[in-house]
Amino acid sequence: MTFEVDAFVAFAEELAALARDRARAAFAGGAAFTTKSDGSPVTELDQAIEREMRALIVARFPDHGILGEEYGTQGGERDLVWVLDPIDGTKCFAAGLPTFGSLIALCHEGVPIVGVVELPVMQHRCVGARGRPTTLNGRPVRTRAPRDLESCVMSAAGSEFYRGPAPRAGFDRLSARTQWNVYGGGCVSYASLAGGYVDICLEGANLSTFDYCAYVPVVEGAGGAISDWHGGPLRLVIDPAARAAGVVATADLRIHALALDCINGR
Repeated sequence: MTFEVDAFVAFAEELAALARDRARAAFAGGAAFTTKSDGSPVTELDQAIEREMRALIVARFPDHGILGEEYGTQGGERDLVWVLDPIDGTKCFAAGLPTFGSLIALCHEGVPIVGVVELPVMQHRCVGARGRPTTLNGRPVRTRAPRDLESCVMSAAGSEFYRGPAPRAGFDRLSARTQWNVYGGGCVSYASLAGGYVDICLEGANLSTFDYCAYVPVVEGAGGAISDWHGGPLRLVIDPAARAAGVVATADLRIHALALDCINGR
């Protein structure tokens, strides 16, 4: 299959602009939420943004598949599949905190080739695409190059997200080695990694496909590396019950290898 990545990047930014406009308007007025069966919150905004995104995708690219957090999968077996998380960080949004965003990715044969991290309140948009530099608001960005783990700044999910003795021990080892740590940054952390502000992003084994696909092109296009906790690639997974074996993103391949060794006790 041949395709034009530029057209897909431009369309992903259209989706991001839609999400920004809807989220900023709703955030200004506050948000009521309901609770899903898994205990996580969902707002009408999550659902409304995803419905609009899906309608645009179907109209523009009817032969593409879609996987979204709120409305599941259609055409998941197709070569090109859009992956949508309309509001990543719904708890922050519902609590009136600006550290939420929208995640948009396009996967080709399961590999994320376009990714957008849209931060509506901050008005930051990080765009990555396979084979080209990551940009922040149109300006190319790069990760920085720390000397070792001891000089790294890490952004991590809270310790309660590292379930099981091995994941929790890996979190404890890495957080003890790094220079200093911040917690709960979510999608903002990956934009900060791409921009050279933090050096490691770490999350536990509770992320679905729509939680991480957008990060892959963004991190790699900025010079960074991203994988699960075992060093395996992060790819599109259609099974809604599947979860990644943790996620670790780092400033470069050298730091990535050191982080994986530390997490896995090597």
